[in-house]
Amino acid sequence: MNKSIHFKNTSRIAVVLLLLLVMACDKNEEELSLSRQFSPTKITSVNGETQVTLTWAASLFTLPGEVTYSVEISEKADDFTTPVYATTSSDVSVVVTDEKLAIKKDYYARVKAMGKEDTGDSNWLVSSSFRILGEQFLLAVTTENVIDKSVRLSWRASNELTKIVITPANGAPVEMALTDADRAATLKQIDNLTPGTTYSAEIFAGAKSKGTQLFTTKPALTGNVIDLRGISVALKPNILIDTLPDIPSGSIVLLKRGSRYNVTAVYNFNKSVTIQSGLDFGTDLATIGLSTNFNLAAGTIDSLVFKDLVIKGVRASLGSYNSDYILNGNTVATVGKVKLEGCTIKILRGIVRIQTGGGGAKITNYLVNNCVMDSIREYGVAAANGTSAFANIKITNSTLSRARRFIVHTVAASSSLAIENCTFNEVPAGALAAANSFIDYASFNIGTATMKNSIIGKVWDETGAGTAVFGIKAGSSTSLVVTNTYNTSDFVNTTNPLPGLSGYNGTAAALFTDPNNDNFKIKDANFIGKGSAGDPRWR
Repeated sequence: MNKSIHFKNTSRIAVVLLLLLVMACDKNEEELSLSRQFSPTKITSVNGETQVTLTWAASLFTLPGEVTYSVEISEKADDFTTPVYATTSSDVSVVVTDEKLAIKKDYYARVKAMGKEDTGDSNWLVSSSFRILGEQFLLAVTTENVIDKSVRLSWRASNELTKIVITPANGAPVEMALTDADRAATLKQIDNLTPGTTYSAEIFAGAKSKGTQLFTTKPALTGNVIDLRGISVALKPNILIDTLPDIPSGSIVLLKRGSRYNVTAVYNFNKSVTIQSGLDFGTDLATIGLSTNFNLAAGTIDSLVFKDLVIKGVRASLGSYNSDYILNGNTVATVGKVKLEGCTIKILRGIVRIQTGGGGAKITNYLVNNCVMDSIREYGVAAANGTSAFANIKITNSTLSRARRFIVHTVAASSSLAIENCTFNEVPAGALAAANSFIDYASFNIGTATMKNSIIGKVWDETGAGTAVFGIKAGSSTSLVVTNTYNTSDFVNTTNPLPGLSGYNGTAAALFTDPNNDNFKIKDANFIGKGSAGDPRWR
C-alpha cells in the first residue's frame, strides 16, 4: 500500500516538471525572437588630421557580418533631420575623410543596427562630439621669428601649398599668394603687422586649409626711438658714439643685431639713455666692443640702461684687459639707475666702477638681471672707492665666471645688497697673501644684505697663486642673510666665511655639465637645489 502511494506521487511530480520545462522552452523561444535588434553601444572616435574613425561595440547576439549598421552624421547632437553624411557598414567602424566633412568643426554621429527578416531596426545610439583636426603644415612660430611688425612663417615642404591668410584678432584677413621661391624655401616673411597684436596664420592648398598657428607680435617701443639699424657700421664705424651727443634725454638707441659697434673714445653720459639690440630676427645680439669705457658728465642723470647686448673688451687676450669698463665714473655725478638687462659681458677690468673723491659719484640703484658675465678682473661687477657709492645693488638671474672679485665697495653709504638666483664659478680668484673677497665692503656696514637661491662653484686659481679667499668683509653690524644657497667642495672659504651656505658634497665639475666651457647646467640629478638654486637658465 505505501509503495503504491509513493509511485503515484512521483508520477505527479514528473508531470509537473515536464510542464514547467515546456513553458520555459516557450519563454526562451519568445526571448530569442525579439521584435527588433539590440542597439550597438559605446561609440568612440579617433580624430586625425584628414579623417575620423568611428567605432562602436557590436549589438548583442550578433555575429560579425550578420548585421548591417546605419551611420548618420550631423552638426547637432539632437537633430539628424538632414544629416551631412550617411552610410552603412557591416563592420563595427567607419572612416570618414575630409572629403565628406569640414575640418576643425564639431560633428555628432548616430548608429543603429538595421533589422533583418522579421526583426526591426534597433534604437539609435548618439556619440559625443568629434572633429577632423586638419593637416598641420605650418610650424610653430618661435620667439626669434616674430618681432613688432613682422613674422617669419615656415612649414613642411609641399608643392601643393598656394597661399597664406593672416587674420588679426579684431580685423579683416589678408591673403598672400605663395611663390615658387617661397615654396622652395618653406619660409615667408610677412611685414606691416601691428605691434602687440595676436594673429592667426593659416596656410592653404587651393581652398583646403593645411594648418593654422597663432602668434603675437611684440609690443612697439614707446618714446623717442633712435633707430641705427639701417646704418652700416662698415661705412660709419663710429655711428654709436657720434649719435649719442645729439639725441634728447630719455632716448632709446636701437642697434642692429649681429653688428658690432666699437667704442674707441670715451663718451661722458649727461642724459638718460637706453642702448639695446633692436627687434630683428634671429638670436644674435648687437655687440659693443670696448677699447675704453663710458664715463659720467658732472650733474644728474635719471637712468642708463644697457639691454640685450654683447659688451666686451677688445683686447687681444685675457692678459690684456687692463683698462676697459662699461662705465668708469670719475666725476661728481648722480645717477638714479644703472641697469644691465639680458647682456653678455666679457673680458673687462671691471663692469661698473665709480671712483671719484670730493662729492663723489652716486648711483642710487644698480641693477643686473639676466646677464652672463665672464673674465672680469679686480674691479668685478660693482666697484666703488674714493667717496663714490652705490646705494642699492641688486643682482638677479645671472651667471658670473672667472672674476678676480665680485663686489668691491670699500666706502660707506651702501643701503642694500641683494643677490638672488645666481650662479658663480671661479669667483673670486685665490691669492697667496692679501686674499680676494667674494663680497668686500672693507670695514663698512651694509644696511640690508641678502643672498638666496644661488650656487657658488670653485675658487679661481687664475695664476697658480692658490685658492685661499675671504667670504665677506664688512662692518660688524652687517648681517648677511643667506638662504637656499650652496657651495661646491672646491669653494675654499675658511676666513671670514659666507654664513649660511649649504655644502654640496662634490666639485663644480661634478655639479655642472661643463664649467670649463661655460656650461653650468646642473647635471647631478640628486642635487637638492637642482630646481630652486642658481641662474634659472641652467636649472
